[in-house]
Amino acid sequence: MSTTEAKKLVSRFIDKVWNNADLQTLDELTTEKYLYTLGGQPPKDRAAMRQFLQVVHKAFPDWNVTIEDIAAERDTVAVRWSGEVTHQGVFQGIPPTGKQISVRGINMYTIKDGKISREWEQMNSLGMLQQIGVLMPSKP
Repeated sequence: MSTTEAKKLVSRFIDKVWNNADLQTLDELTTEKYLYTLGGQPPKDRAAMRQFLQVVHKAFPDWNVTIEDIAAERDTVAVRWSGEVTHQGVFQGIPPTGKQISVRGINMYTIKDGKISREWEQMNSLGMLQQIGVLMPSKP
């Protein structure tokens, strides 16, 4: 798969899976042994990823992120993304606040046999919790 095709694959994945919680496309675009890792948490397989996407979209029904930068080399695609989402449902035990928050992150994708086999994400989770109002910003 060319780097251009790999970037198109990942762009489609972000649009369909992350932004629209299209679980059929999750299965279509990922390998059977797909793993997703957020920060230092244990990896999630496809079944756990389905559940996670449902939780995210229930808590933030307007979840929609924009690709700011995308780069590919060999079997790896890197994406820097951002978005504005509204906390409208329970998230990690936190009741909805109705607050609109900014989310930003970087994801790395590994492509194998024309599908995504690994996804690693690092996002500003602390900033997200501060914007929701669960954590106070640190003092300088």
